Amino acid sequence: MDLRETEVVTRISVNIDTDDFAAAAALGERFIGEFEATELEICRADPEGGWKGYLVSVGYRTPPADDEELAGTLHRAALPALFQFGLNAEFFEIHGTPETGQYGSYDAYDTQADGFTLYSLMAAVGGTDPREPAYVTRHDFTPRAETDVISRVHLYVPTGDLRLAVGLCGRPATDLSASLVRISTDAGPCEAVLLSAFPALAGESGEEALSRVTNEVTDRLSGVSMSVRAIHTGLDDDPFYTEPG
Repeated sequence: MDLRETEVVTRISVNIDTDDFAAAAALGERFIGEFEATELEICRADPEGGWKGYLVSVGYRTPPADDEELAGTLHRAALPALFQFGLNAEFFEIHGTPETGQYGSYDAYDTQADGFTLYSLMAAVGGTDPREPAYVTRHDFTPRAETDVISRVHLYVPTGDLRLAVGLCGRPATDLSASLVRISTDAGPCEAVLLSAFPALAGESGEEALSRVTNEVTDRLSGVSMSVRAIHTGLDDDPFYTEPG
C-alpha cells in the first residue's frame, strides 16, 4: 500500500477579511512554513455564505506510527495546530468508528487570531485531490449567475517548494482573475489548479461565451513561464462537476 494512503492530513481553514489576494497568499505562505504543509487552497468567500474576503486552508501530513490505532494518529496529527492556536486538545473529537471510518475535528467557534479567524480544524486520512470539483465565486465578489462561464486551468509548477509555488502562481492567478487556487505537492513538483468565473456578455449565447472565455484564458496564459497541462471551460458549474447518479 502507498504510505500516502495511510497518512493523516490535518486541514486548517481560516478567513481573512481582505480583498487583496497577495495578503491571503502571504497568510498561506506563513502557514506553510509553520506547519510544513503540503497543500494549500485560497478562495474568495461566497458573498452569500456569511464570510467576507478570502478563505485560506492548508493541510499537513502525519504518517502513522507502528501499531498505532487511527484515533491515536488523529490526535497526534492535530497537536501542532492545537498548540499553535492555543486550543484545548480535550475538545478535539474523534468521529466514526474503525469499521465505518474515522476523522477528528475541533469546533473552532470562529476563533479570533492575529488578523484572521480560524473556523475549522479537521484531521482525516488522505489529502485533497486538486482535481476535485469546487464551487467558484466571481472575482469581484458579486453573486454568480447561471450564465457564467467557469474556467479550470491546471498548471505544472516547476518546484517542489510549496511556498515558492505560491509566489509563482500569483501572476497567473491575477491574470485569470482566479477566485480559487489550489496548490499541492507530493514529494515532487507542485500541481496547481486555478478556477475563475466569467460573466457572459449581453446577448451572448452559451456556446459563444464558452468560445470567448476559452480564447481569453488561453491568451492570458501565453506569458506564463509554466507548463499549462489543461484548460477546461463549462457553463455555471466547475467543468469537473458531474451530476450524482
